[in-house]
Amino acid sequence: MNEIIQPIVTNALITVACLLVVMLFIFLVKEWRQLGAWIAARKAAAEARSAESIQNALWSVAQEAYAKAEAALGDLAGSDKMDIALNYAVNRLRALGIMVTADEIRAKIQEAWVKLDKIPKQQAASVASKEVVAELIKKEIDEAVQR
Repeated sequence: MNEIIQPIVTNALITVACLLVVMLFIFLVKEWRQLGAWIAARKAAAEARSAESIQNALWSVAQEAYAKAEAALGDLAGSDKMDIALNYAVNRLRALGIMVTADEIRAKIQEAWVKLDKIPKQQAASVASKEVVAELIKKEIDEAVQR
């Protein structure tokens, strides 16, 4: 009798063990896909935050570069001011460890220039201090960025 039952029990145990291994494998594959999706989502979110952070840094440096060119070098022509602002921005961004093209920096500085031109000339002329003008410029640009 033992010779009849033992192979049946052994086969049943082997079958159960194989089913458990297959179920474990399916579970791991399913969880692995979810883990992969979670990792991909976290990576995409981090890249988006990084890109946004770089854009914010670029915008801030563009504002600084424009204010520096306008305040310190008011008697220069537009292209000379742009060169000064561009050099300042490139050096500042490199110091921050951000590598962007000169065209990207130039576009942001030009955008800052456009924002400044929206400030009424009478308001800028009535303010005696360059520091106050720079604060008005920064406030206007910050409001535009937040929109």
